[in-house]
Amino acid sequence: MCIRIGIEDLVANALIELAEKKQQREVYFKDLDKYGAVVVKLLNKEDEKAVLILSTERTNNFLTDYSEYYELFSDGKEEGIRLKEDVEVDELWSKFRSYLSVKVMKAFMNKESVQALGV
Repeated sequence: MCIRIGIEDLVANALIELAEKKQQREVYFKDLDKYGAVVVKLLNKEDEKAVLILSTERTNNFLTDYSEYYELFSDGKEEGIRLKEDVEVDELWSKFRSYLSVKVMKAFMNKESVQALGV
């Protein structure tokens, strides 16, 4: 079995970690790429086949499908995704973490993967 990690899980878990550890509610795409790569590496080390499912089309669909949670932002140099002001981190926990297996959740929360986000 192969674990597929999509943009929705990647963003939610990155923002949970950033909000809880740095009170930061946004993440750059470049940091998401690094975070996802480390999560996949950690899962593969555990003999779990894992792949990231990312593309511009999937990201655009994600931003539309989850527009009540997230918005695109730019600082003039780089783009990323921001958690909307009225959304609580607890909502992300219940919507995006409650169904994850323990191994996948641990990979998202692992010190090494979180360091890829600059935490």
